[in-house]
Amino acid sequence: MTNIISINHTLFIQMANFLILLFILNIILYKPLLSKIKERMETVENMLKRAEELKKEALKNQNEYSTKIKEAENQAKKRYAKIIDETLKEKEEKLAEQQKRAVEEIDKFEKEVKKQIEQEIESSKDYSIEIANKIYRQIVE
Repeated sequence: MTNIISINHTLFIQMANFLILLFILNIILYKPLLSKIKERMETVENMLKRAEELKKEALKNQNEYSTKIKEAENQAKKRYAKIIDETLKEKEEKLAEQQKRAVEEIDKFEKEVKKQIEQEIESSKDYSIEIANKIYRQIVE
């Protein structure tokens, strides 16, 4: 049997050819490919960093928005309470004024009734004296 691989000068030539091929492929293919891969990895890292920054900024904006919403709600509640208080105060003032007017009208009406009663009493005194005189005359006659 014969050896398929024989060690002679062609083996060294093939090894040299292989090394030259590796050198050429390294220059033509691997270095540009590795630089593109490195470039893309840097781009991805930059995009991840930017995404993280945007996420933090979005969270910050959301917190600020929540704070402003709470402040606006508190202000609205305060304004609502103030309006309610003012309205109740106005209502109480109007009720007090109407009660005062009602008391004044009742007093005025009572005075008028008393005056009419006094007039009726005065007129009835004269009339009762007159009736008493008539009765007395009838009895005496």
